[in-house]
Amino acid sequence: MKILLVEDEKDLRFSLVHNLGFEGYEVTEAGNGRIALECFAQKTFDLIILDIMMPEVDGLTVLKHVRSQNQDVPILMLTAKSTEMDKVIGFELGADDYLTKPFGLGEFLARVKALLRRRQRRPNSDGAAVRFAGITVDFENYAVTRNDEAIHFSQKEFQLLKYLIRRPNQAIEKGEILEAVWGYTSNATTRTIDTHIARIRRKLEDQDQNKIIQTIPTVGYKFVAELE
Repeated sequence: MKILLVEDEKDLRFSLVHNLGFEGYEVTEAGNGRIALECFAQKTFDLIILDIMMPEVDGLTVLKHVRSQNQDVPILMLTAKSTEMDKVIGFELGADDYLTKPFGLGEFLARVKALLRRRQRRPNSDGAAVRFAGITVDFENYAVTRNDEAIHFSQKEFQLLKYLIRRPNQAIEKGEILEAVWGYTSNATTRTIDTHIARIRRKLEDQDQNKIIQTIPTVGYKFVAELE
């Protein structure tokens, strides 16, 4: 497994690189965002570990660029910030998990392993596109359109919609959704799922359409639109 570690604190970076290497991972290290972007352009990684506060190019800028090029690689954010808004911004931009400094080595390695396991078992989109209610969801290009007009989806909104579509007419528990889309080790909660579902509904449903996503009380959600 190849990991890109982006951290400007030299001692912390050295420690994390050493321990990741001891676990058998191949680690490329970058001391700032500019170097990280250069590494990302040159190699393919299975996981990116990304500090937010860095000189030259900050972590959120790196995150935006990575997600514009690659929607699949897991990204673990490292930061000294701990406010709820900072976490929300990171998740909205496409981060998969969030770890606040200072953190223990055991927790750090556990989150790395969890993200890599999720990547390995992530359902294959097989490049297909599906249609329902006049809407097209293109799994290969991460695009959602209605009558050829693009509908903007965040990375997490798209992953959530895709996960539900791949299991049509199945009641899926919120806990399962959290593990598949966010991971149990993330800071996301069932409320996070509810918020994302509400956004998806606003973008895809209207008063004249049948429901696309049905709420299953005390359980979770079900994709109920008829696929064309």
